Amino acid sequence: MKFSVRESMAPGKTLREKFDSLVQLGFKGIEITSSSRREHLEEIQKAAQATGICPNILSSQHLGILDARKAERNEAMKAIQEAMQLCGELGGVGVILPPLIAVTMQGRPRIPDLSPLFSTQHLEKQLLIELLKELGEYGEKVKAAVVIEALNRYEQWWPCSLQEATEICEAVQSPAVVMMADFFHMNIEDADLAGSIRHAGKWIKNVHLADSNRWLPGYGHTDFAPGLKALKEVGYDLYYGFECRVTGDPMAELKKSADYIRSKAG
Repeated sequence: MKFSVRESMAPGKTLREKFDSLVQLGFKGIEITSSSRREHLEEIQKAAQATGICPNILSSQHLGILDARKAERNEAMKAIQEAMQLCGELGGVGVILPPLIAVTMQGRPRIPDLSPLFSTQHLEKQLLIELLKELGEYGEKVKAAVVIEALNRYEQWWPCSLQEATEICEAVQSPAVVMMADFFHMNIEDADLAGSIRHAGKWIKNVHLADSNRWLPGYGHTDFAPGLKALKEVGYDLYYGFECRVTGDPMAELKKSADYIRSKAG
């Protein structure tokens, strides 16, 4: 299994220290978040070349892709494309996109309800599909994907389940528009974790690991084994990224949790 971790969780004060720590842990990737900017490109490249750690996932600095204001959507598209280009240059997988988190959590204006003609959600879905088609074409050129993230209902109105994220990918039909499976959100929204993963199949290109309480796996009550088995069945061979709370010594705790996941994967 190839383990990755969010930049903020990696032990160390500087990027290079974080990369070095992941080598010691036996991890293979790091998800670049706050440093996901072009001014950090050379620093990331040098750290990656020296350690062999892959910057597998990057973040966009603007996620208002479904903001009701066109100018904000345009800025979000530009930011996502810039992050995708950076990801391609670094040899990563893609840029995570939870489509409605900025609108839901930041109080941004939502596209108005035009019922009985079209509901807000219908308009959002259709708009997202069209924007993702554009991002998919761009992603194929720069060799980096946009990775749709389904979040639980308390963080994003939709997509919340893997089923909803799968429907988006199937509507777009681009190899550069894929999705991820996050065990924390799945534990809330997907009654059958293994079944949801099998249904999503080839579209899953990133995995986040967190227990039911959003602590490291092993500190909650999520049964990881069925989901990990299903990922193996669908041929998933990319990164398993820790995105959760760490208490205690991060080096010891991350190693302990990685061993725990390996034991559940069989």
